[in-house]
Amino acid sequence: MQPNLFTIPQSPLTIKMVTTAYDGMTVAYIRYQVFIKEQGIDLDDEFDGTDMTSVSFLLFLDHVPIGTMRYLKDPDGSVHPGRIAILKPYRSQGYGKAMLQWFDQYIVQLYKSVTLIIHAQQHLENFYRELGYVPFGQPFLEANIPHIAMQKKL
Repeated sequence: MQPNLFTIPQSPLTIKMVTTAYDGMTVAYIRYQVFIKEQGIDLDDEFDGTDMTSVSFLLFLDHVPIGTMRYLKDPDGSVHPGRIAILKPYRSQGYGKAMLQWFDQYIVQLYKSVTLIIHAQQHLENFYRELGYVPFGQPFLEANIPHIAMQKKL
């Protein structure tokens, strides 16, 4: 098995760390579909220049790319998962939840004890609460969409 390819046990899902230009184009396609076409986010807001300093992953269902996410690590040690996107036909089937649960295990192996901080779209707050995230601060607009900061200590 490739060192950048991960399986989710008892599941047809695999996760691949983005390491090639083709992977990067696939990530861009998924994010374009979800954030720009569906949600109307501005191209410059979505592709904000931090992709070069983040680590991105692709989620596959039976070898078909269906989702993506990335994370950034702050100098203070906190980790910021973001740009979490599942293509529309694959939503509400537990795939995003499985990807984030896998990410928790992955990131703890790297950093042992870590705080995850996410800017969640406010309509997804309960989804993230179910995964153990707790809101903090006041709601805010990001890319003209209501968000809430949430954190989770691992």
